[in-house]
Amino acid sequence: MDPRWTKETGCPTWGFSIVICRNAQNKYLAVNETRDRGWWVPGGRLEPGEDFFQAAHRETKEEAGIDISIKGILRVEYSPMGRAGARQRVIFYAEPADESQAPKSQADEESLEARWVSVEEFMALGKLRGGELVEWGRYLDAGGAVYPREVLADEGDEVWAPTG
Repeated sequence: MDPRWTKETGCPTWGFSIVICRNAQNKYLAVNETRDRGWWVPGGRLEPGEDFFQAAHRETKEEAGIDISIKGILRVEYSPMGRAGARQRVIFYAEPADESQAPKSQADEESLEARWVSVEEFMALGKLRGGELVEWGRYLDAGGAVYPREVLADEGDEVWAPTG
C-alpha cells in the first residue's frame, strides 16, 4: 500500500465529466483546446464539492459557451492508476438547451473556440486530442443506447423505478 494513503485518507479518485452534445442538425459539439492540445469534446475534472452533472454543465459552458440539457449517460468508466489512485469518467449524452445559442468564438483560458461538426468534419479539423467524438458520434448515429440519468445516483437516493 502506498505510504501516502491511510485508512483515514483513502485512495484518491479523480472524477471527470465528458460531454457528447448533439444538436437538432445531428452535429456534435467540438472544442479547440488551449495549450496546443487539439480538438476534443467538452469535459474536465470535477472541482471540490461538485458532482458529475454539475461538472458536465460547467465544463460545457466554460469550454464551448453552450448551455446543455443532459439526456442520459453513455458510459461510466473506472480505471485504477496504480500508486496515483484511480480515475472515474462519466460520459454524458446532452443536447443544447437552446438551439440558437452559438458556440464560443472568442479564445480564453478554457479554449480557443467551439464548433458544431459532423464526425467526418471533426476528423478533418487537424490535431485531435482524443477520439471520443468519433467513437460516440458513430455509436449515436447508429442508434446506440443512451442510459437514463438516474443510473448515476448518490448513496442513499431512492431506488429509481422506470415508468411505462
